[in-house]
Amino acid sequence: MNSLASATLLLTVALPFTTRTALAPAAPRSPTAADSVRAVRNARSAQASFEAFRRARLPRGVARTSGACDVTIGRYCYWRGDDDDEAPPPEPAEVRARRDAFIRLLDSASDALPGDPWLAGQRVRYLVDAGDADSASRFAARCAAGPSWCAALGGFAFHEAGRFSEADSAYRHALALMDTAERCRWLDIGPLLEGELAQRFGRTDCAHREALVRQVFWLAAPLYAVSGTDALTEHFARLTWARMVEGTASEDGVSWGDDVRELVLRYGLPRWYSRDEDPFDPAPMPSIVGHDAGMPYDFLPSLHALDHLGHATDADWDLDDPAAATEYSPSFARSVHDLPGQIAVFRRGDSACVVAAWDAGADTTLLGRPLHAALVLAGDTSVVAIRRDTAAGVRGHLAVTGPLDSGLASLELLASGDRRAARTRVGVSARPAGRVTLSDLLLYAPSPTSPDALALVADRALAHLSVASAAGVGVYWEAYGVQPTDTVRYSLLVSRVDESWLHRATDLLHVSRPPASLRLAWNEVARLRDGIAGRGVNLDLSRLPAGRYRAELDAGVGGRPAVVVTRDFEVW
Repeated sequence: MNSLASATLLLTVALPFTTRTALAPAAPRSPTAADSVRAVRNARSAQASFEAFRRARLPRGVARTSGACDVTIGRYCYWRGDDDDEAPPPEPAEVRARRDAFIRLLDSASDALPGDPWLAGQRVRYLVDAGDADSASRFAARCAAGPSWCAALGGFAFHEAGRFSEADSAYRHALALMDTAERCRWLDIGPLLEGELAQRFGRTDCAHREALVRQVFWLAAPLYAVSGTDALTEHFARLTWARMVEGTASEDGVSWGDDVRELVLRYGLPRWYSRDEDPFDPAPMPSIVGHDAGMPYDFLPSLHALDHLGHATDADWDLDDPAAATEYSPSFARSVHDLPGQIAVFRRGDSACVVAAWDAGADTTLLGRPLHAALVLAGDTSVVAIRRDTAAGVRGHLAVTGPLDSGLASLELLASGDRRAARTRVGVSARPAGRVTLSDLLLYAPSPTSPDALALVADRALAHLSVASAAGVGVYWEAYGVQPTDTVRYSLLVSRVDESWLHRATDLLHVSRPPASLRLAWNEVARLRDGIAGRGVNLDLSRLPAGRYRAELDAGVGGRPAVVVTRDFEVW
């Protein structure tokens, strides 16, 4: 080291001044416009070359030769497939090596031209494509290709990594940095909506769009126990992706067009591709098929759920609509099924106590798998309380209490290792006005005694609202606002709600047939525990024919109007 330094010093002294100047390191030269154009052109050429290389090595499949498209968009035929679609095969080693080389080229080009938005987008795109979303998010944090675009790239990387809360924060920041026109475009979800919800959005000006968009996508979150923001960040990630891939070579070989953008915004980006050929075609023309991560579903709510959240039911989400305007296949759940169960709401001061029971024993996607269960209380835009069971079975019970007047209760099961899920949701209605109010009716397996506290029946709650007539059923409720000296008038009616015209005709003709209803009525002095009048009764259903019934409870005190609650169930 010292001898080399000395030799350099001697050389410097022995040479004339002009020669010394020539040997000094040249100052870095700022890239010219021509350099920038050349670097981007080289990167675009390399991107096209990589995609052609990958496309030629896509796994082989068999073309879909029958069945109509669920949706046709321009040059594309889209169909949902099913939740047993095959998993992607391992990516060929030569494709991984070729992409790694391309990423190194992007690293050099984007470092040399840090302000170029296309290079920044491709760097994030292909890092995520390589499964390295963490490196993509770190690059986005130091990105210099425009504040809002860099924030959006960070949101995309976080979303693809399943870090939905961080993705939401990044996209909030991106929206805040956009000018009014660009932000309005990013918040335009009109093409994804249908019916009354689309009409509501069409009447909403840009200044008020974000609140509506956030509420819609909050209610569209598949599982609150996983995230309340992933449906929203999925939408923004699709917008980011559409900007990244515009004008670039695609994996399926189709040139960019409006149909590509519409397909991505409505249904998301395919997670892998196959090269399909018709085995009966003597001169096959291969087609490229994009595959989702799992079964896509329509998670958007109805306008009724948006306006009347406390009265929402599972019917406000039509998950299995093959012709839906938009669908989403969450990374954490390749299938999301309806969950048979019962949810009942009870009041504890300003809080809601929710009891839930479920039975997913008929769902083969969940049988034999480790399950996480969650019972979530949610308001308009946030989770209020959550109770989890990380070692749940296909049958079970949960209860949770949280500061909620009105909102939503969501009962959720997730087999995270196999990415299988099920859920049921009901509204939590606001506590009605009046001195005396009632809880929901909770159906439970009959007990030897008449229970007067929720704790005595919560673990006996029916998981299926389907009752064998010979077994009977218990009905539990609570009355609030009742004083120790009050006498409460109760009336409990169980009647058919699917009465056929033939049954009604036989009644008119006084033809004898089994009774289709039963009624109990009585007065009692309230027995209070902590100010709550709890009451349970056992019902004998043995004389009722099979069918759908409604239990209707009336309760009144003094001369005040009666309050009424109902619960529907099946008798078999």
